[in-house]
This record gives sequence, structure tokens and C-alpha cells, in this order.
Amino acid sequence: MNPHDPKHLTADELDALLTDSSSQLVASHIATCPACAAMVERDGKLVAMLAVLPYFDVSAGFSDRVMRGLAPRQAPVVAAPVIASPRVVAARRRAIGTLLLAGGGVAAGFAWATAHPADALRWSAPALQDTGHALWLSLQTVVANATEQPWFSSVQDAMATPARALFALAAAAGAYAVALVGLRRLMTEPATDAGW
Repeated sequence: MNPHDPKHLTADELDALLTDSSSQLVASHIATCPACAAMVERDGKLVAMLAVLPYFDVSAGFSDRVMRGLAPRQAPVVAAPVIASPRVVAARRRAIGTLLLAGGGVAAGFAWATAHPADALRWSAPALQDTGHALWLSLQTVVANATEQPWFSSVQDAMATPARALFALAAAAGAYAVALVGLRRLMTEPATDAGW
């Protein structure tokens, strides 16, 4: 809102002009100030346009119907704190203790391996080689069994062209996305105001 310019009429003086209760000083100012005269003219036009608008009376019982339609505001439901039973407390302590022991063991193993890198590599190399060999054999076994299945030829025919393979991959990606969305929906906690 712009500050009032003391050289022009105020809003109260304009209202007084509309109700014919203005002073002689206001009338002489309008005669010498084109900006205020234009404002008085625009104000008069606005009042005349508002005067021709229809006026509606409120029907009987309208306020009662409105008030009945308003729902009372519900206070948020605060969940009562769950008091853990002694059994739950003991199970939680066992889980924390096991986690600390396992984490401490892993940290100690890394600390020892950092302090003795040659021994750590000498001991871990055979295990890593055996693990890699076992994984490779498992993959070969799965592939060999899959190729011997009766349905493998139909899958091979369906994936014979790149267009079909692309369509199958897109369908698999879509199914995977739907499964992820469903899993996320299942893992979402219910709202505090849910009834179940």
C-alpha cells in the first residue's frame, strides 16, 4: 500500500464526498486538483456499479445447515508408549551383545590384517580361489541344467532376434519395477490415524 500524499485527498475525505458530508475545503481542492477529481469520478462509478448488483437475503436455516456440515476438528491420536516386557528387554540385550561381539571380531580381524598384510594374503588366497572356483562351477551347473530343460528351446526361439530379446528384457524390467513398488507398499508403516 502506498503512503498517503498530503497534497491529495484521503480515503475518508473521498467517502465523505460520496455521502455529501464533505467540507468546503475538500470541494475547493477537487476543483484545483485533476488527480483527485479523477479519483472522485472513478470512486463514484464504482459505487454506482456496486449499487446495481442484486442483493440476496439469507434463507431461513442457512447458518444451521452450514454449521451442521462442518466436521469437528479431530485431535491427533498420540500412540501410548509401549512398555517392554522383561522377555523383550532380555532378547534386546542378547541381540546387542551378539552384535557387539560380531562387530568387534570383524574390527579385530581387519586390524590384524592391516598389521600383518603378508600373512592375511597368504591365508585368504586359497579361500578366495576356492570360492571363485565353486561359484564358477555352480554357474556352469545351472546353465547346463537349464539348457537340458524342455522349455529352453521355446525360450531360445523367443529370444532369437534382437527385437524379441529387447521386448522380453523390457517386460522383465517392468515386472521388476512393479514388484519393487509392491514391496515398498508392503513395507510402508500404516499411518497413525489408520484403523488397523
